[in-house]
Amino acid sequence: MEDKFVKFSKLYIYIFLSVLAFIVSIGLLMAVLYGFSKMVSSHPVDVAFELIVIALPAVIFSTAYIIFFKRTKFHPSIPVKYISYALFILALAYCAVALVWSIRDYFMLKSSSITEYHTFALLFLAGNVGLLFLIAIIQALTTEKEVDWRERKR
Repeated sequence: MEDKFVKFSKLYIYIFLSVLAFIVSIGLLMAVLYGFSKMVSSHPVDVAFELIVIALPAVIFSTAYIIFFKRTKFHPSIPVKYISYALFILALAYCAVALVWSIRDYFMLKSSSITEYHTFALLFLAGNVGLLFLIAIIQALTTEKEVDWRERKR
């Protein structure tokens, strides 16, 4: 059996080293965060963040159109399928043009207000949401009614 003095000495050393390690790790964490903040607050990172914010609506709507475009392949009605394809292609082209237009305006205007950019215009946002709902309603009305779960069991 160990002596109590040795046992308590080890305990005090472990506690001291734990507190010291905690203080050093907090200092290292603060140094890493300080370095990260210096890197993030640079001009190229600011420009990249602003461009991502400007591109976000066009990217989200383009993604929704691409998902609907792929799902339309299995739609049973041929005329609705081709009408949907045409609307999706026009909408994707409009999203691309609006994105290029907004990025051009970003470098020309250097405005800090998002209302200056075409991808945040009411016509762009409301038009895309309305078109998605319109196509979804048209496709839903031309599909067969799904069999109810109670009738499937019979």
